[in-house]
Amino acid sequence: MAGTRLETTRNGPLLYGTFAQDRGVHSFSLPLLDDLDAFVQLMERDHDIRAAIITAKGKIFNLGTDLTQIEAGLGDFVQFRHYLDRFNDTMNRLEHVPVPTIAAINGLTRAGGIEIVLACDAAVIARSALIGDVHSAQHAIPAGGSTQRLPRRIGLPRAKDLIWSGRFLSAAEAVEWGLCHTLAEDDALLETAEALAATWIDKPRQCLVESKSLINRSMTMTPEDGIELEKQQFLHYVQNYPFVRRGFEAFQTSRKGLAA
Repeated sequence: MAGTRLETTRNGPLLYGTFAQDRGVHSFSLPLLDDLDAFVQLMERDHDIRAAIITAKGKIFNLGTDLTQIEAGLGDFVQFRHYLDRFNDTMNRLEHVPVPTIAAINGLTRAGGIEIVLACDAAVIARSALIGDVHSAQHAIPAGGSTQRLPRRIGLPRAKDLIWSGRFLSAAEAVEWGLCHTLAEDDALLETAEALAATWIDKPRQCLVESKSLINRSMTMTPEDGIELEKQQFLHYVQNYPFVRRGFEAFQTSRKGLAA
């Protein structure tokens, strides 16, 4: 296997994508972006999928764009623009995929690695892992979404500090800062991510789809416009799907049982 690829597996409503390769470190290339596009397409078209987990084999999650890709791009800026367009298109599609996504960070994560974490809805991080943007350590700036998604995740001052300093956060710091959702022991990373996903996937897929869409759109709307959209989408949801009526009827039945 040449370079990092994404191995896809399935366990009921949970979809798994795992960075894997025979040698070297996990990094991004056009073939890996092809794999991620296929991963996203599977979530879009298979309505039995309720959530997805992205993780990696070994002690590294992802270190960003492959060095040979960077070298080629620095010699051909048209090619570099094509690669950056592909990378960002894939991250945007992942961010807006209709079901919840979790990054299960098993080890060292930087550059494009943190950018895919930010495109996921939540992140679980192993205690021994380190995570950072670190572009500035190579006197570069981000080009895959960090300057846009990181402030929304952890706030402006901390995002500026993390991007400008080029330093890594420990797993505990990443959770404290709000970059990651949950801290996991190294040998229980997947189990921790699965336990988080289990609190979501017992809901109807459409419930997850509608609420994720509203939450994502809230980042670019005023609260007033967002609340108006929420009301409209709620009424559409109630009128077109049976879940609210069924839930209400089940709640009424349970109340009667308690009163009996």
